[in-house]
Amino acid sequence: MTQIKRKLMHRRCIESFGFLREDGLWDIEATMQDLKSYDVNREFDGSVVPEGSPFHDISVCLTLDDTFLIKGVSVSMEAFPFPNCAGAVPSFSVLKGTRIGPGWNRWLKQTFSGKVGCTHVLELFPVIATTAFQTMWQPLGEKYPTHVPDALIKLVNSCHGWSEDGPMVRKLVEEQVLHLPSEECQ
Repeated sequence: MTQIKRKLMHRRCIESFGFLREDGLWDIEATMQDLKSYDVNREFDGSVVPEGSPFHDISVCLTLDDTFLIKGVSVSMEAFPFPNCAGAVPSFSVLKGTRIGPGWNRWLKQTFSGKVGCTHVLELFPVIATTAFQTMWQPLGEKYPTHVPDALIKLVNSCHGWSEDGPMVRKLVEEQVLHLPSEECQ
């Protein structure tokens, strides 16, 4: 870290949680708070957001089934900088019936671009997607063990940790949990 004296000006706190509901569905929640270390004067109405009070306080909860199908959507904005920000909330109801999976983040950016969406809400969706995966991975693997190899093969080479020549993938191949496509010599 730097030895140069610094003054904290802004703090963004993002938290996410994954819950298994008693009805077998999953609630995946993410929250964002932006806090300033100084009073913020709102030019549109002259009000002040006091130092340490949330400038943004936004929450999203998606209810998912075991296939990552979105069964319910809840977006709330408790603090936001402009009076019309919360007007974007109803737009996110179109997520109901969509599925978190390949291409979902790209679809979100297209669907909620411009004045239809909210940049800050959109920032929470990738957090929700990875939280859903982390929350549901082991329980779903135990519930549907025959699906595990198909899910694992999609992870190979998706990041450094899942590199096909890395220790985790080698272990899964050795244990015959995972079978990599063989390269045929011509």
